[in-house]
Amino acid sequence: MPTAQAQAQTQPKNKHFWSFRAAADEAAAPELILYGDIASETWWGDEVTPKQFTEELSALGNVPEIVVRINSGGGDVFAANAIYTRLKDNPAKITVKIDGWAASAATIVAMAGDVIEIPGNGVFMVHDPKMGVLGYFSESDFIKLSDELKVIKQSIVNGYALKTGKKPEDIAAIMAAETWYDGKQAVDAGFCDKLMFEEAETTVENASKIVVNSVTMDLSRFPAMPVSLLNRCAAHTPDGFSNTSTHTKTEKERKNMPENKEIKTVDDLKAAFPDLTAQIAKDATAAERKRIQDIEDVALAGFENIVNDAKFANPIAAGDVAKAIVAEQKKQGATYLAERDDDAKNGGAGSEGAGAQIEGAAGKGGANEVDAAIDKLFPTAK
Repeated sequence: MPTAQAQAQTQPKNKHFWSFRAAADEAAAPELILYGDIASETWWGDEVTPKQFTEELSALGNVPEIVVRINSGGGDVFAANAIYTRLKDNPAKITVKIDGWAASAATIVAMAGDVIEIPGNGVFMVHDPKMGVLGYFSESDFIKLSDELKVIKQSIVNGYALKTGKKPEDIAAIMAAETWYDGKQAVDAGFCDKLMFEEAETTVENASKIVVNSVTMDLSRFPAMPVSLLNRCAAHTPDGFSNTSTHTKTEKERKNMPENKEIKTVDDLKAAFPDLTAQIAKDATAAERKRIQDIEDVALAGFENIVNDAKFANPIAAGDVAKAIVAEQKKQGATYLAERDDDAKNGGAGSEGAGAQIEGAAGKGGANEVDAAIDKLFPTAK
């Protein structure tokens, strides 16, 4: 996350690095789009200023929610801090959706979110702020610059600590190590709140360039990015699963990387994506346990054959088990009624003089008290 001074030396003017998108309908929230690099020296010029950003933010009006969509490798730390402050001051609920990458200064903006979402194969990276210099400087000049960097870092640490609940010294160590997370790791670490359903479309073009959801990321700015993380990010290709990556930093590293492998079996898939397959297995186990428990909740004594078949032989949901039990109850009731009628006919029950009659109890011909009770329990369909 270079400072404005460093940005001015390395980048041309970037007039408008954000855009606001009005809600498509009354039910939707307006969006702030931050795709690509954040700011340049013009953030502090006359052309693009914090004042203009604030005016466009205020023009959204009194809305209940603002969605901030981020896909950025970072940029100017001062601009990021200014945007963070304005979003935190806004009374609307701020929902941040990281559509691919949030690295360097982009993570500062993300911390403004009341809820922060990231795809499983997204990227979240934090590191110490850096300052580029050009010219001749004295020892005291460098000491002053170092002190400025310490102040800038502390302001960033405060934002991360507020969101994650981590101790400031722990955050400082994470930043100093330049720490890279995929989506799940970012959630586990507390920087993000939950995983998005969508996945980022990541294409590795060459050793220093990738394209994430149509936004080009310059990998030469991040020489310490783990190759394993890039492999996970680019796990999905148009041809299916692949652990292929063309990102290399040295010839030695390229030779030490795993060979490109076509995945044909479950074991191949597990070997290529151990975390993904482990999560799938965990979710499947939890779902099956819940299905079994739901079946137990609707099970009735006397219908063990239906319950056991549904559990193991022919797995079905608990709702279908309940329907099968009701159908079997009806079937058993109809069979009982038929057998009862046959017994009554063969035994002469109901004929004249066969015993005490209850006039009008169950129809014109009458029935004894037992038959009347059974009729009440198992009424004959008419």
